[in-house]
Amino acid sequence: MSGSHPLHRVAIVGVAATEMARRLDTTSAEVSLRAALAALDDAGLEATDVDGVAARWPGPGGAVFQPGSADWAEVFGRPLRWVGDTYPQGVPGALDAAAAIAAGQCRVAVVFGGQAGVLGGAAVAGYTRQSAGQEGSDQVLGAAAVAGYTRPDNEFVACWGSLTAAQFALVAQVYRHRFAPDPERMAAIAATIRNAGHANPAAVMAGRGPYTADDVLASPLVAEPFRLLDLCLATEGAAAMVLTTAERARDLRRPPVTILGGGSEWHRQQYVNPPRYDEVWGLGADAAHRAFEAAGLGPQDVDVFELYDINTYEVVRQFEMLGLCAEGEGADYLGEVGIGAGGRHPINTDGGLLGYSHIGWGGPTLKIVEAVRQLRGTAGPGQVPDAEVALVTGAGSGAQYHNVMVLGGV
Repeated sequence: MSGSHPLHRVAIVGVAATEMARRLDTTSAEVSLRAALAALDDAGLEATDVDGVAARWPGPGGAVFQPGSADWAEVFGRPLRWVGDTYPQGVPGALDAAAAIAAGQCRVAVVFGGQAGVLGGAAVAGYTRQSAGQEGSDQVLGAAAVAGYTRPDNEFVACWGSLTAAQFALVAQVYRHRFAPDPERMAAIAATIRNAGHANPAAVMAGRGPYTADDVLASPLVAEPFRLLDLCLATEGAAAMVLTTAERARDLRRPPVTILGGGSEWHRQQYVNPPRYDEVWGLGADAAHRAFEAAGLGPQDVDVFELYDINTYEVVRQFEMLGLCAEGEGADYLGEVGIGAGGRHPINTDGGLLGYSHIGWGGPTLKIVEAVRQLRGTAGPGQVPDAEVALVTGAGSGAQYHNVMVLGGV
């Protein structure tokens, strides 16, 4: 698939993800570099081919100012022609890199990130098939269970001890009050995605299921209406992608994946002021419209959805935002059409943030890694047959920004 849009002149030619775990005995810099080098190897390129980087520098040393992508220049062994510090991860990082390549600012860009050695053993949620009263339930509800980056040191957030799950819960509570979605159908969404992780040998949750809706409903309440198994993981690992011109991509190792369209939408800064349902439930609709317009496609043409599943309600919200069902009807719609690999709308085929991994700064990039593998036909147990169009999203209502990208195979 190709066209006249500038994004169509750029392809993703390499992707990689390191091992995923509750905790890795290494540093964020080391594991991030391993992901970047693996993605370059996947593409058949060398570190010295890189002249563009979008990647937060995690330390030690480096610039005081974040994200600090330029700190990677010395690591790659050559001056960089372009660095992307606006939002160096996931969809925004890919779109910024693609724009730079299309404009001739660089030829090979790497977008990567992750974390390691930063989470304590109790700082992660949802690792066992827990229900209320099972061994280990208490540990994940204590203060030590909250990963540091879920409690940003922002005004009116830190002083009250708020966390990102609570920000999303403010939105979800209004939705539940207005529309009263069926609890079992909501829980079945989380169970289905987690079961994709259960079946994925590379997932943190591999072999931990299978899960049922009853398991989700029986898990401890964390931030109403979210129960433990409604919420994403907090894990360690790294992910990376390599982009270059479509012309150069034809001579590389892997079949190129084309960026057909993309867009971002920013309502306000994340986790500063509390989100309001009427302002953010439809957030991303304009970005999605622009992405599909550039692609010459619609949401109904998507073969596989790699959505930012930070919680169950956010999955439902995105289908309503895309216009595939009406507001308030998402849980019923997804229950009827199916979201597993054999359903009409396969979602988060690697297990997503709920069942595969969520690695901080690298989490949004994991969505692109899986989408590319789906379009190549190399995704493993969750492979959707004959996938040609993939949708990737990032962030969501509680974060008050959203981004969308449409990818196409050759």
